[in-house]
Amino acid sequence: MYIFLDIVPDFRCACCGTCCRNDWLVTVDEAGYERNRAFFAATGRAGEFAAAFTPLAGRRAAGEYAAVNKRPGGGCWFLREDNLCLLHREAGHEHLDGVCRLFPRYPMRTARGTEATLSFSCPEVLRLAERTAPLDIIRTEEPPISLDGDGFTAEVFPRQQRPGSVLGYYFELEQHFIDIMQCRGLTVADRLEFLERAAATLAALPRSPDTGRILDRLVREDYACLDAAEAGGQVRLGPADILLEHFFVNLIFKKVFYLQGLAGATRLLAAIWRRLAAAGAGSEAGRYERVKGAVMAAEFEYCHNRAALLKIAAGK
Repeated sequence: MYIFLDIVPDFRCACCGTCCRNDWLVTVDEAGYERNRAFFAATGRAGEFAAAFTPLAGRRAAGEYAAVNKRPGGGCWFLREDNLCLLHREAGHEHLDGVCRLFPRYPMRTARGTEATLSFSCPEVLRLAERTAPLDIIRTEEPPISLDGDGFTAEVFPRQQRPGSVLGYYFELEQHFIDIMQCRGLTVADRLEFLERAAATLAALPRSPDTGRILDRLVREDYACLDAAEAGGQVRLGPADILLEHFFVNLIFKKVFYLQGLAGATRLLAAIWRRLAAAGAGSEAGRYERVKGAVMAAEFEYCHNRAALLKIAAGK
């Protein structure tokens, strides 16, 4: 089964070069490093290979063997002036490392099947999100995108949690959290406050044989409140508010509450919201562009910077 947000199949790279001009560290595994060494040696450019890649010293995360160096202007070593990739042009798409082949696609391996969404740090993804209709979750037996190798960004298997753990019911909770974020009878700020309360209540529950029954009662109470808010009519939402809704729905679908835990994810969302709310404050003129820029920056900082994400999730 393939489960994905409905904007995933529509993504096409616009060759804007944004993802190749950022301050993150792009790494390759040992196989990718040797593959590139052989490619450049075959074309008599061993010196260029040495300038483009730097083996990582000390402790390295799994799959991280060497870093791709930057040009003096900050772009990837292989980024040309026309925003196209030198490696892609000369060696083909399959030669690229997994990150470069997949980004901004975000595939996940879960107990339900293969799930996928996109990164909101990409301008083309934000263009797809510039719509009023809520994001929808699609389930099919056909893959929405090409998925090769082991390029999964997360693995989610709730049954591996201890018996009676709240996260053992993660998929039900994820849908509930998405429903909270898509309740347009509340402002975005009110939805996040609602979500924070719900997650805090769930995080405080002890492991118990009755966890499922307790969760069912709490979730039903939450939906009664959401239904009452919806019955009161939709609040006035501008384009910036809709983008914020889509961003947080996407973040939840990326399994942040499973990967960081209920308390850690709540702290992370609160930190991101403070940044985005500050960008949206003030004059309505230009608000969408300010929020759009803040969304991209937040995705870069908190969703692609593992150290920053772990620090906030740990409450530091």
